Amino acid sequence: MADAQLDDLRRRLVRLEDLEAIRRLKAQYLNACDSQDPESAKNCFAEGEVTIDMGHVGIFRTREEFAALYRAAGCHPHVLDMHHGGNPEIEHIDDTHAKGRWSLDYRNINTKDKTVTFVSLIYHDEYEKIGGHWKIRKSRSEFKSALHCSFASGQLESLLAARSVAGAVDFSKG
Repeated sequence: MADAQLDDLRRRLVRLEDLEAIRRLKAQYLNACDSQDPESAKNCFAEGEVTIDMGHVGIFRTREEFAALYRAAGCHPHVLDMHHGGNPEIEHIDDTHAKGRWSLDYRNINTKDKTVTFVSLIYHDEYEKIGGHWKIRKSRSEFKSALHCSFASGQLESLLAARSVAGAVDFSKG
């Protein structure tokens, strides 16, 4: 095999490994959210300035800001979450940059407030390879649908059916 062919094969192999590393990174993030592990979720993002745009929930400029809100609002025994990401579309920009789109199926049961929330959204992510490891540099959530229900009466009652739960769910409290 000629040197040019070997170089091309090496480059393609590295790209495949990079795509798999980005898939694992997103899975690690979603699993950390379900495990109520803000440190692991935070570490999926790059250090320094980032953009984590969660729409009505807020825009965060550092991973520490994001982790603080997540710790305060989502890390409680009465909060039961499920984040299922799928349909990844990952595109290499160059050797250290990539972008991706992921769909998210999110479910939340709040046993204290007696509510159930279903949300679907699209993540628009930008990734950077730093020190040989992929990190999320930017993430924007595009909300597609939301259903927020109460089960306080013993029956499931719809409180909101819309594009997002903006105005119906307060993420500043636990």
